[in-house]
Amino acid sequence: MDYKEQYRRKLMSADEAVKLIPDHSIVLTNVAVGHPVALVNALVRRQDEIEDVELFYVVDLYDTDIKNIHPESGLKVDLGYPVIHRRDVQEGRFYHTPVRFCDAARAFTERKVATTIHLVAPMDEHGFFCMGLGADYGLAAMRRAEKVLVQVSSTVPRSHGENYVHISQVDAIVEAEQELFKLPDIPPNENEKIIGQYCAEFVQDGSTIQLGIGGIPNAAATALVDKKDLGVHSEMACDTMRLLWEQGVITNRKKTLMPDRSIFTFAMGSQKLYDWIDDNPGIEFRGVEWVNDPYVIGLNDNMVSINGALEVDLTGQACSESIGHLQYTHPGGQLDFVNGAYRSKRGRSILAFESVANTSEGPVSRIT
Repeated sequence: MDYKEQYRRKLMSADEAVKLIPDHSIVLTNVAVGHPVALVNALVRRQDEIEDVELFYVVDLYDTDIKNIHPESGLKVDLGYPVIHRRDVQEGRFYHTPVRFCDAARAFTERKVATTIHLVAPMDEHGFFCMGLGADYGLAAMRRAEKVLVQVSSTVPRSHGENYVHISQVDAIVEAEQELFKLPDIPPNENEKIIGQYCAEFVQDGSTIQLGIGGIPNAAATALVDKKDLGVHSEMACDTMRLLWEQGVITNRKKTLMPDRSIFTFAMGSQKLYDWIDDNPGIEFRGVEWVNDPYVIGLNDNMVSINGALEVDLTGQACSESIGHLQYTHPGGQLDFVNGAYRSKRGRSILAFESVANTSEGPVSRIT
């Protein structure tokens, strides 16, 4: 049977596809922009027909129908990095399972995942679909899943790396165009710019960098415009990386691990970022179990990791995921890169934050 015939046989509606998901099972989807909205919404529509199904995903960017899940539903949601539904996690409506990002693939291969659902680019002539917005933990889980469902959208870039799935591994194909989430461009404030300048002083010509998400990492990136031959080994492909590449600051020539390529595990940013990723041989996506492995990170000499934090105490303990006892976000791969930079020859890790938070109740110290 040729690939086109296989495609035709496996093509179905989203509502038909989610009927393949068994009761008493876990469903997993890719990180952030890679969520297949049509499949997620179709699964929610079956919430009264299914029993004990858990949907797990990280970084809920899309306003999907999970907001309509009721208490007696047969569908439960585990949000690894709550954004839109942060309050639902804090109030116990949705679950939150903490896990180091580098361990996510292992966590969901050791814990049986029955079904994985993915947002992919259209199939190529060789029968491959591309998870163009990253490999993260989805690829590792997909290889062990009983059922693999894909939502095909022409908006997904065809990136390079270990983020492809062959039609022979796919059980259901759903064609549904999806507008990709665009991360708002929020310029850093004056304090963040000053802190970013301090961070940039730790970056030498030829360093390999990792930048977290937020105003301070973005400000640090804009302060790197005078650096030369920087490399990238980072969790997230973002617009600041794209801009540094376009300005000739990032060349990847001096990297000691996988030179000439920027290494990421997922992407989140503007349409310009997604266009930059499309068919760019200088960018490669790999599984989070490899990209975020502290040992692998440490193979990059002169590795510099720059991340934010919510608060730090006077003993040096840093918190990046909660405010008091309330879960606010998730540290993501921060600890992975702190440890990885520590292992690196001449490596440096920076946690940066403003010392005061301006809240609705007035200024609050972030040094506890």
